[in-house]
Amino acid sequence: NVCEEILVTEGNLRGNYGQAIAHRLHSITRDDIRYYFGVDVSDENGITTVSEDMSPEVERVLPNAPSADYDKEILTQAMKQLDKVLSHMDNKDFSIVNYSILEKIAHSFHMSELWARSKLHFDLLSVNPVPERACSCLTSPDSDIIPALELLALKIKFPGLTSGLAPPAAPPKASAYEERTYRQTSGETPKDVAIIKQINKNVRNFDFSGEDADVVSRARQELVDGDTGVDKRLDSEEGWQDWKEGFKTMDDYDNYQFAVYMHCMLR
Repeated sequence: NVCEEILVTEGNLRGNYGQAIAHRLHSITRDDIRYYFGVDVSDENGITTVSEDMSPEVERVLPNAPSADYDKEILTQAMKQLDKVLSHMDNKDFSIVNYSILEKIAHSFHMSELWARSKLHFDLLSVNPVPERACSCLTSPDSDIIPALELLALKIKFPGLTSGLAPPAAPPKASAYEERTYRQTSGETPKDVAIIKQINKNVRNFDFSGEDADVVSRARQELVDGDTGVDKRLDSEEGWQDWKEGFKTMDDYDNYQFAVYMHCMLR
């Protein structure tokens, strides 16, 4: 694949770029783009993201980053994010399925941390830009980003889906599962590279269209990656230390990869 080679040699991206970028894209809004990257984008911005509406049969992946609908009377970004989550705290179909309100708040702040770290790389790319043909490959519908977003959207809506474990007997709904939605493999060891290549191939060839029940049934068989979710819930100091350590050990190179994507989309 010509583009795969270009993304590595000219974009300095890794084989996991789809997962890395999808992770940082999945909850971004126009307001976040303005705040962290300094660019006002239109409604038709082409920056794909995941819907926060987990209602049945709702479009999971959105073609454009939406407005955050932050309260304009609130001054600080942290309070805007807190208000947004708490203003939906009674809505069981808002945001990551099976996360507690505290976990949704932690996730919101975690994403802000990733965007802020990505901005450091984004600024450097304005001085040393990525070649145009690398950007063309990265932003193409044929790149690994859309499939990775589709997979992440499924994991957010149906936790534990790709674990390879049998689902609980007759659950009332998917949100009854007790798994987290996301785990990322980002290492560059030969074993990791092989795993990433196989996951990318499986995800790229999977048909994410159709009714939820059909997609879930096929994904449970075809997209197994061992992702059983978080080991600890955020309900104690010990739980927070586990979450915080997970956040801290995320590879900063993945922030660079996301910065390259935003650089290409916004320049």
